Amino acid sequence: MKAFRFISLLLFLALVSCRREPLPVETVPVVEMPQMGIYIAAPEAAQTRADVGEVPATEDESHLYDMKVWVFLSEGHEKIAYLNLSGSQLPAAGRTRRYAVSVSRDFARTRPDVDVFVLANATSIGCSLSEESSWEEVNSAVFGGIRFGITEPVRVVDPLYGLPMTGVGRGLSVQGEEPVLKVETVTLVRAVSKVRYVFCRMKDAEENDEISVDRITLNGGLIPVSEYLFTASLPYAIAPGGYELEPIPTEGPASLAQNETPEKLVYAGQDAVSYQKLLDNAIAEGVLTDAGTMYLRESDKMLTGYVNYTVNGVSHIRNFSMAQPGDFARNHTWTLFGYFLSGRNLQLAINAQPWDYNTYQVDFSNQSVQATQFVVDDTTADVSETSHDHFDVRLRTGLTAKGRLYITTPVSGKLMIHPVGDASSFIVNPDIADINPSLNAGRIDVEIRRNPNAEGDQSGKYITLSFTVEAGDREIDANSEILNGKVYRFIL
Repeated sequence: MKAFRFISLLLFLALVSCRREPLPVETVPVVEMPQMGIYIAAPEAAQTRADVGEVPATEDESHLYDMKVWVFLSEGHEKIAYLNLSGSQLPAAGRTRRYAVSVSRDFARTRPDVDVFVLANATSIGCSLSEESSWEEVNSAVFGGIRFGITEPVRVVDPLYGLPMTGVGRGLSVQGEEPVLKVETVTLVRAVSKVRYVFCRMKDAEENDEISVDRITLNGGLIPVSEYLFTASLPYAIAPGGYELEPIPTEGPASLAQNETPEKLVYAGQDAVSYQKLLDNAIAEGVLTDAGTMYLRESDKMLTGYVNYTVNGVSHIRNFSMAQPGDFARNHTWTLFGYFLSGRNLQLAINAQPWDYNTYQVDFSNQSVQATQFVVDDTTADVSETSHDHFDVRLRTGLTAKGRLYITTPVSGKLMIHPVGDASSFIVNPDIADINPSLNAGRIDVEIRRNPNAEGDQSGKYITLSFTVEAGDREIDANSEILNGKVYRFIL
């Protein structure tokens, strides 16, 4: 027994002697990698290519089903990032959604220029570009053949694929500081244009005449065989290969709506939205007949064609032509309105208008707010610059300091104005403002005054202002746009 105890003691001492203190674990700090924020927005205030305004699109004409985004270095064309978005990852119309792309610290330090390519609804044109595609493949990509051409004209938007939309920005400057970088907005537009036919006849004493529109034909040699996905500096993206030679016939409507004053439906210089609504309402009321729609590749040529019609068994032909070449550049809509007046004469009226030019925008930036800098009216307070971009704004006794800014996006969002510092000593009005560019061009006036209910000596109390934007369920920091590094200190 004693021997057993002795052996046990030896074993215990051996174990103790072999015990080591645990090695210290080095904690490696998590290093935040620089990122380039990507905002994909569907703004309501869009650019146009004409003074007449924009033509509203249907839901299918605007819907996004997928989106591919490539970012390359402008020099050397090395790929920086690729995004393949679909389903719930896509932004809803009128909303903004942010995506973050990690970049190297060397990229953040040198901030080289980049080329950005965006393609939406790629399946609609059978496009096979992918993450592995090079700059050369993306930059020179074309579509054609049966895709939005004359062989099988697209007369209804496929609800599973939508319409092709593209956008490109070449040689874009990278702005911002690490870890948040940005580049300017890339606008996404439809890569096709739209043709629409509408007809009616006058309702008069000769309404028993048999009048029909038998066929509307676009002449051949006008629609290009193929076009580039991504435009250059020119308004067209026509690829080499010539033009489709065959004409595009469209069968006329089975009957013509009767209208007491068809001439009131002729385009008369109103904005495009109002004109399209005028036509849509006339169709809904049964005084105008929708004779069909086509979606075709853009053309730099002046579209021409003819209408075959019959009056009391006698066939007639009436030619038509666009006003000028370029009216069928991508993302335009072109309407042919035909109407029969007394005397059974067919009149044709034609107009071409932008097609709500950019339903979507891809904004590679650290925020999607579009605003001017906040400015203090120095006639309402004593303003002095204490250091570079730092200003003291001393309120005058009994007076209100006033400032202003203009903010245009995100439309229908809300600008939140927060006092920072001795907030209870001041009243800031408003603290919430609607973002509405159609009201005073988006101007928001801000007033800062002493809080009359604040107790005690308020001398020397001060606040600064901070700005954020609420867009849906997101909150966006707006200080970089509205203050741009400036600090205004409001002092009692």
